[in-house]
Amino acid sequence: MYLSDNARGILLVAVGVLLLSPDSLLIRLIDIDLWTLTFLRGTFMALTLFGLNLILYNSKALHQFTGFDKYAWGIVLLMAGGTLLFVSSIQTTSVAHTLIIIGAVPVVSAVLGWLVLRQAVSGHMRWAIIIVVISLGFVVYDDSQSSLLGDFYAMVTCMFLAINFIFAHKTRVTNMLAPMSVSGVLVAFCSLPLADLPAIGSYQVMLGIVQGALVGVALTMINMAPKYIPNAEVALFMPTEAVLGSLLVWWFLGEYPGLVSIIAGLVIVVVLMLNSYLQLRPQKA
Repeated sequence: MYLSDNARGILLVAVGVLLLSPDSLLIRLIDIDLWTLTFLRGTFMALTLFGLNLILYNSKALHQFTGFDKYAWGIVLLMAGGTLLFVSSIQTTSVAHTLIIIGAVPVVSAVLGWLVLRQAVSGHMRWAIIIVVISLGFVVYDDSQSSLLGDFYAMVTCMFLAINFIFAHKTRVTNMLAPMSVSGVLVAFCSLPLADLPAIGSYQVMLGIVQGALVGVALTMINMAPKYIPNAEVALFMPTEAVLGSLLVWWFLGEYPGLVSIIAGLVIVVVLMLNSYLQLRPQKA
């Protein structure tokens, strides 16, 4: 079945965000200190992506790690730093607050895409961004479990993601499995000296394998999407993680996000679905 570039990009980011949604719940369930958690996350993320790379490219798998340009190395560093900051934010403030602040990435990404790449932002996408930002504002106002330090971690993570989309668009590297697996290695390597390895039990290992696999595949797909659709459109899907991630934590752990957050989240999902429909609708001659 033939897919246009637009449809391929939307499919990649939509599935990627869906796979990324349980991440916050898994961080809560693993329930271990920052450095040990990020060591597990980075290790199993790297192993999963190395394995996929080997399956897909066989004898040419190692060749995929040569020829990284400066943008690919930028993705490696931004994703590694973003991982440490994201986990720190989740462990410092409420899940809803972390994900909602990161959900503001469409605005940052649209501005950077316009300034750096001169990417045009369509009229309906501008309206979608405005509605998403207003909805996120309501959620932030409604949340009473926030922490200033956790909010700061989330804001820096948001900036890292937006810049990462720029790099993903500009890099000549097409196999994102390679830089993302190197990013996982970097996270594990930086966390190892401070990780409490004896504290890791079979329960943490099992959940760590699931988390590493989901996060690795999800971030790889999301970083492939800017090759097909504008950065602002890729970023516009990120608030979906805020909605789904907050709901999963509420359902499983009872961390209630509040009625205003739920209503605003539903508005965000509807707006994103409508925007995607308008993007995929056949253009009249």
